[in-house]
Amino acid sequence: SLDLFSDNHHGAETNFIIQAPLSKSFGKIFSFDLGLTADITSFKGDTTTSNNNLYYLTPSLKFKTPNFILNAGLKPAWDNQVFSMLPDFSAEAKINDERFILLAGWIGYFNKTTYEYLAGLNPWIQQPTNLLNTRMSEQYAGFKGSAGSHFTYNAKVSFIKYNNQPLFLNDTMTGRSFQVINESTMKGIRLHGELGYTWQEKLSLLAAATFNQYSGLEINDKAWGLTPFQLTGTLRWQIFKDFLVKGDIFFQDGAPYLDAMKESRKLDPAIDLNAGVEFTILPKLNAWVQLNNLFNNKYQQWNQYPVLGFNVQAGVIYSFSQLGLTK
Repeated sequence: SLDLFSDNHHGAETNFIIQAPLSKSFGKIFSFDLGLTADITSFKGDTTTSNNNLYYLTPSLKFKTPNFILNAGLKPAWDNQVFSMLPDFSAEAKINDERFILLAGWIGYFNKTTYEYLAGLNPWIQQPTNLLNTRMSEQYAGFKGSAGSHFTYNAKVSFIKYNNQPLFLNDTMTGRSFQVINESTMKGIRLHGELGYTWQEKLSLLAAATFNQYSGLEINDKAWGLTPFQLTGTLRWQIFKDFLVKGDIFFQDGAPYLDAMKESRKLDPAIDLNAGVEFTILPKLNAWVQLNNLFNNKYQQWNQYPVLGFNVQAGVIYSFSQLGLTK
């Protein structure tokens, strides 16, 4: 893949990714996987020019039986010529067919930091002067499964260590822009759970909750700009063949920020509700209408930048395929 990204301050970024996964099976139980990833970024800013290159291998041996799966491997990685050896161990054990499955693992991975990625999280950032990739080591345990033919569930608790985690510190002079700063070392506890309901292909409901607690920061007092808790719900209801109803609701706790006096504050919690429909006009032409922020709540995801109140969006989708649009 190739991504090109630019801003209105003479900043330009090119990101090129190539992946080469290989797999070889030995009978029905064992398999060996080997993948190569090269993630190459070139950034030219208003005052700086930098390269951010990440290469890694993913060799692993997988043992798989009907009731147990074990993956054991290591990930040698070169992050801007700095070598790291990351763990890659995970296991799944079926207790009652697909109804209850235990999960556990110790995995290491990188979150590649690009200008495009940072601007997607926070569109009000200042142009970054350097790009540091986040190295993460996660130990987790959990379970997943189903209850009957309609309900599914999963839950996981993770203990995560972050290196070079980007944070968003608002400019305390005007408050209208955010500096991207990196926390060298940070620890986190993450709790995540999901509950889903499906009925044929006509109705689906999904509720999810994620809780993050950050500690052990060495440079910053707080994890600026990172949301500590979020609760989401989605609805997809195919009332009849050519008419789909959609709904989304979310609640999130406020992220920490600094005020003009450089004192730590926290944004107010927020709740938002969206609803929409999508319907077929012609065999290859669909139309949609989306109603956003039905509660007309005035809240901020980023300090001094309130979101839009109630608003309406509409559009059309044309499919060139013979089968038409499918979702």
